[in-house]
Amino acid sequence: MENNALFTPTSDYDCEILLEKDGEFEDGYLTEVNVDPGETKSFDLPFEIPTEGGEYVVTVSFLLKKDELWADQGHEVAWGQGVFGKAAEVKHEGKLTVVHGWKNLGVKGENFEVIFSRLFGGLVSYVYGGRELLKTIPKPNFWRAMTENDMANQLPFRAGQWKAASMYVSHKYHHGRRGTDYKVEEKEDSVKVIYTYHLAAKPAMDCKVSYTVFPDGEIQVSLDMDPSSEVGELPEFSMMFGLDYDLHHLKWYGKGPEETYVDRQNAKIGIYENEVMDNMAKYLVPQECGNKMDVRFAELTDNRGRGIRFNCNHLEFSALPWTPQEVENATHQNELPLPVRTCVRVGKQMGIAGDDTWGALTHPEFMLDNKKPMNITFSFRGI
Repeated sequence: MENNALFTPTSDYDCEILLEKDGEFEDGYLTEVNVDPGETKSFDLPFEIPTEGGEYVVTVSFLLKKDELWADQGHEVAWGQGVFGKAAEVKHEGKLTVVHGWKNLGVKGENFEVIFSRLFGGLVSYVYGGRELLKTIPKPNFWRAMTENDMANQLPFRAGQWKAASMYVSHKYHHGRRGTDYKVEEKEDSVKVIYTYHLAAKPAMDCKVSYTVFPDGEIQVSLDMDPSSEVGELPEFSMMFGLDYDLHHLKWYGKGPEETYVDRQNAKIGIYENEVMDNMAKYLVPQECGNKMDVRFAELTDNRGRGIRFNCNHLEFSALPWTPQEVENATHQNELPLPVRTCVRVGKQMGIAGDDTWGALTHPEFMLDNKKPMNITFSFRGI
């Protein structure tokens, strides 16, 4: 433990040590440690950290012992976290039924039904517990609503092709008269469907989306793309889902409770909840907002607790009432359209553009490196 204060020893504060397993409280202690200003010391934790059975997070916080002029007793002055172990692997049990149609492929399990379309080029239906959860076909997404920082450093000028690539991604080619067929790989305990999408970009680019369906209704999603730096700086690399707007309650296990980005993520790992609309920041000019970093899982549910769970594999997660294009088209909050869906994006995006709004660029370490092949993998399942 390192005390970077100039005059205050850590003994002036209460030290709170918490142990959480998969976001849930396991153990906690309130103690006192003494490290003088400018010194570094090591201390043993008051508990042992298990090595199996889940992900464990240790949080050490320093709290005020008494009221001060600037804050009340118990106010957190400093904190740090350590992560140990990993979430237990899920076993997929059950049987699958596969139906090959002329234009569709159906996959059915005990409590769900999935339809993949050759004609429309994607996952057109996911019914879980008798309820359709998809409002639109999930598609690759490479664009975020531009921030004022982005506009100031002319990111749209350098990366504008990715907006067109997101809006017009298609499995069709040759003036729409032909389409790239999907590939199907059937196994005893899973069915994998692979789509190739063509992007509206120069030089010409493709990406691949694969869905692997398991007997319990979980679907693993992978998005792959070859090096693409010649197209321009890549604002985002994600999959976008359009869900029913009734799925308005968000619960996530990751960094929070406020929005976080790769260059703005001084936040604690924990389980947080809010309403989807709460993630829309009240900027005078609507822009990118509401992102969550390092997300393990995120659940979107209705008033009855039914909905969908995304197992995000430590990726970024966003749930807003509007798509990036809808947000970007509004110059004021009152111009945003009436919400009709919950827009979910799972993947990665670049930092929110530098240190000021006078042309500073996003720092290189916070950019997406599209000079090399890119991949994201996560899964979802009805709840």
